[in-house]
Amino acid sequence: MEPICNLKEIYKALYQFEKEFLDTHKITINEAMVLCCMKEGEMKSAGAICEFVGLSNSRVSKVITSVENKNFIYRTISTEDKRQMLFALTEEGKEKICRMQQSDLQIEKLYKQLAGCIKRE
Repeated sequence: MEPICNLKEIYKALYQFEKEFLDTHKITINEAMVLCCMKEGEMKSAGAICEFVGLSNSRVSKVITSVENKNFIYRTISTEDKRQMLFALTEEGKEKICRMQQSDLQIEKLYKQLAGCIKRE
């Protein structure tokens, strides 16, 4: 039963980190991952975003729509394949990434919390 309790503590630490991230940056971690996927300036397909972010197609579609509604990315039709949509950062999206990179995410604090949960075995 102890491993289940440890898993619960890990979940709580990650949940708290995500909540603080959302409160600070006004976007979710998944939304931030979509932006990070495009930070090099290249247009990306939904499939490439799925692969980078590690979410299902349907979940990535919802996250892409959310980030697009916040005006951080835009979509365009591929010139090579008219059936494919491509996504890229808007200027606002580039600024958002820059602000997130300059902020202190307190990752070390999260790592220490997680390490504490794992050592409880």
